[in-house]
Amino acid sequence: MLRIKHQTYIFINNCEDINNMKNYDLIVIGSGAGMNVASSAYERGMKVAIVEHGPMGGTCLNRGCIPTKILTYVADIIVQAQHLESLGVKIKIESIDYPAIMKRMRDEVDGDSQSQGESVDAAEGIDWYKGTGKFVDDYTIEIDGEKIKSPNFLIVAGSRPVIPEIKGLDKVEYLLNDGALHLMEQPKSMVIVGGGYIAAEFGHFFSAVGTEVTILGRNRYMVKNEDPDISEILREELSKRMNVQTNQEVIEVREENGMKVVIAKNRETGVETEHKGEALLIAVGRRSNADLFKPEKTGVKVDEHGWVIVDKYFRTSKKGIWAFGDAIG
Repeated sequence: MLRIKHQTYIFINNCEDINNMKNYDLIVIGSGAGMNVASSAYERGMKVAIVEHGPMGGTCLNRGCIPTKILTYVADIIVQAQHLESLGVKIKIESIDYPAIMKRMRDEVDGDSQSQGESVDAAEGIDWYKGTGKFVDDYTIEIDGEKIKSPNFLIVAGSRPVIPEIKGLDKVEYLLNDGALHLMEQPKSMVIVGGGYIAAEFGHFFSAVGTEVTILGRNRYMVKNEDPDISEILREELSKRMNVQTNQEVIEVREENGMKVVIAKNRETGVETEHKGEALLIAVGRRSNADLFKPEKTGVKVDEHGWVIVDKYFRTSKKGIWAFGDAIG
């Protein structure tokens, strides 16, 4: 009898959970690229939920395209001004106000993000769940203990930086891309581990404003997915202003007298070299967030790297669920 009562109690509680669960016409996981779809759905009278643990705007606005392009634009101007002398135009840059450059970028980014967040909070018919959501059942997601449901989902959960397994890395302070975008005090020198577009952009900016930069790329080419000729031109141009080393495997990191010491090994010759910098930026790539939002719980398939699999129409393996942006790699 006790066991039957216990099972009945659980059944009643489960029924109450289902009855109390909020239902939406559309749930969007992430607030970056998916906000355009969420806004269109809202304007058509649909009941929409946004699941976003960070500031509104997602990766592009807060940690990616927009802040980095604001900074690289400044770097472009500085480098072009220096190039003018070879064209017969003499111009002198009196000084570079690094804190002002960073503040301008932060004001624009944070202002836009705050404005978006206020608009979502004020809108009737859109609910913003400020936490990390994970699928727990078919078309059901849980955020901080609360479950919500919808027949339609849009997965635009972005990605996050890869943290490489390097001896000693866990014992030193290092920057990721978001940390570099909040670095209000300019470092005199910086070692960047990675040779992709993130490393190239930050190397370009910090070098232009006067930081001594070393880039240690693991692959033979900078930004390896580009045409080899383009990659080589980029390496040659960046090498005019900074130390660019490719084909380097970083094997150890340590700190000495306030400086980050990075040991790299040439993947062809085996020769080891030592590089020092006041700041260390890790930019070796991006990884999927699928381990956080658990798409397999609702039947959405991912590849061997965790990226959501979609067709040419951005449909996932589950009817009514779409994905795009960084979530699909």
